Amino acid sequence: MTRLCVVLVGRQMQQYFKNNFVTFLYDTQTRLGKAEWRGHLKGSELREAYLLVLDMIDRFSLTRWLADDRQMESIDPADLQWSLEVFVPRIAKSSLLRMARLPSRFDENRQAVKQMIVKGHTFDLDLVLCDFSDEQEAMAWLMEPL
Repeated sequence: MTRLCVVLVGRQMQQYFKNNFVTFLYDTQTRLGKAEWRGHLKGSELREAYLLVLDMIDRFSLTRWLADDRQMESIDPADLQWSLEVFVPRIAKSSLLRMARLPSRFDENRQAVKQMIVKGHTFDLDLVLCDFSDEQEAMAWLMEPL
């Protein structure tokens, strides 16, 4: 098994969950979470992954999030609809204050996530979202004082 880690000021993030499609990491000291998405998740697999994201955010009161979507493929229409109705409202009400995203290389995914972001802006949010092409820049921005 390959050891996955992100070093933050000499610290290693803890693995919360991993399968063939996702890896979720967190650091309680910095209140940072990270999701690394791969491939095409659909149906119950995608929904379970999104629910695990919400659980991790709630469990550790995370305020910073890095979404590495670069290898995530399309989101099926039924899953997008579920995401708009269930996931987006819950993430909008979560403890997150800052989210950095490394967008997918797949246009279909970028379009679906754009719809989720637009839906998120219909809520009264304290969450600031910013897209990056470089992970180090994204992490530097996330670690700025809130």
